Amino acid sequence: MISTSKKNTIRGSESGAVLIVVLLVLILITLLGTIAIQRGSTDLRLATASQVGKLTFQSTDAAFNKLEKENRSLGQGNSVDNVRGYVTRPGKQYVGREVVFCVRPKTSRFFNQTKLTEKTSDGTGYISGKNDGFCDVGDSADYVGESRTVTQMTFAKSDVTEALPYSLEGDKTFTDDQISQTGQTPFECSNFEVYATSLVPAFSDESTAKINACLKNVNTDALKETCEADTSKTKVECSIDACLESLNVPFNTQMQAYKSKPIGVRCLS
Repeated sequence: MISTSKKNTIRGSESGAVLIVVLLVLILITLLGTIAIQRGSTDLRLATASQVGKLTFQSTDAAFNKLEKENRSLGQGNSVDNVRGYVTRPGKQYVGREVVFCVRPKTSRFFNQTKLTEKTSDGTGYISGKNDGFCDVGDSADYVGESRTVTQMTFAKSDVTEALPYSLEGDKTFTDDQISQTGQTPFECSNFEVYATSLVPAFSDESTAKINACLKNVNTDALKETCEADTSKTKVECSIDACLESLNVPFNTQMQAYKSKPIGVRCLS
């Protein structure tokens, strides 16, 4: 009887040790599995962020390519039917005005002067009848293809600090909308800036209304600086980029500067 009791005691101790070992192995496997899942999620987030970054960059770049392609086909003279002619209209009143339009691929024309927003020179108001250019992230027609990106462009005629003459137009003929000897208003040799912002609204948890509000902020560097100098406004209110960043909306913004000159004219500036 005594011998049988000892055997049972030994067997019970062995069973308890095995149970502890099994539990420790299960805990170790669980920890390794959790670490693997976390690492996989991190890698997935990094890969997704990289893909979204490339997507927004490509969408922005494509917008500039479309702009330049249409300008080459329609850019003869200073017709306001093309974006270059519209933005660089002669007259100091147009300097600094933001001309905004949404890249809508389903339309026949890249630039349409009836579908744009034109702000006042200080960026605080709108020119009458010109307030239909902002993108609406809640409207499928404002998305570029199947990539689910939205691209909005901002144009502004650059400031002309002084009137500089250009050749092949006659003596005492100047840029900056001055009158030549013949009494005719010459075409300008003008500079203008183009800002393009592409975003992926689906990667943000913010509402459509908040994202759309961001797209109505100023975008040119000159107006950003003026807005930020106003102590009553925050940085988020003074920039499309800062506003989108605050909402965690993935985006890419590029800026390019262009020179507009009449055909056959060499700008001395």
